[in-house]
Amino acid sequence: MVTKITFTNEPKLSEHEVDKDFNATRLNLLPHIRDFISHHERFSGKEVGVTFATKGISSLISFIETANEKLVLKVALSKEYAEGEALFLKVWEEAGVRVPHVLEDGRLGERSYLLMEYIDAPTLKDKYTSEELLEKGIFLEMGRLLRRMHTPEAEGYGRVMDNKPEYPNFKDWLFGSFVEGRLKYVEEHNLLSEECGDIADAREILLGHVNENTKSSYCHDDFGTNNLFATNPITVFDPSPRFNNGYLDLGRSLCNHIGAGLFPTELIEGYFGGAPYNERALHAAIFINAVMKMPYRHERNRLESIQNMQNYLIQNQNLLR
Repeated sequence: MVTKITFTNEPKLSEHEVDKDFNATRLNLLPHIRDFISHHERFSGKEVGVTFATKGISSLISFIETANEKLVLKVALSKEYAEGEALFLKVWEEAGVRVPHVLEDGRLGERSYLLMEYIDAPTLKDKYTSEELLEKGIFLEMGRLLRRMHTPEAEGYGRVMDNKPEYPNFKDWLFGSFVEGRLKYVEEHNLLSEECGDIADAREILLGHVNENTKSSYCHDDFGTNNLFATNPITVFDPSPRFNNGYLDLGRSLCNHIGAGLFPTELIEGYFGGAPYNERALHAAIFINAVMKMPYRHERNRLESIQNMQNYLIQNQNLLR
């Protein structure tokens, strides 16, 4: 049976020079997507509309719609960095976290793909202002949610490579090529002054903390209001799958908010449930994440975000001493 496929728009391309390879990949994927739908039993003989999302940097997202259902096809633009998303979503779903249900996953050419449930809801970022997020206790709920996501235990750290963690232990990740590459960029472009603190101190604090917590967690690595749907309960989507200590994932989320000019202490309160926590380790996690985030934002001229992170680190540098 012939499947009739209609593309309603074209993939949105990034205006940044640094994304030119991803732009080329987006366009090269179009015949693969057509071929995928044409030969998929689920869509056989149906009229299928394909609409590309206008957001998304590291993946090509398309909404596939027939007369009786709407699904999401997500194809990673990188060959390596998005590995493991299906695994992480399934692990979180088993832990009682609401996520888009994964129908299938595999390879589309050289890239990984997910075919999953479509969630008909806005993101928290689109639905609420920062003030409303605070007033409605949503940051508290987010903190509790992230803690639940970190409940399943793993062994190893870093990206998912060949279906296993990239590094066997935390120290190897902390001094690995990914962190070192970001640090080199930060140093070459003078993005961190001495007033911000010393990465050596941050590393020492984190090593001392994680040495007491040898297990790793399934970390989102981009947990924020732009990657959470405003459903009840909240739906988690679009992770950058990483195995790490939970403090690093919480610190990354806080770093994102700091870059936007906000420091939601309610997120911390929700995560720890009012229990004591290692404030120095959490700040060290924020510091390391600032180092990892600044290059990307600098390349895209997001200087206000960098300034916000710098100011926060300067104001809290005493926590690294």
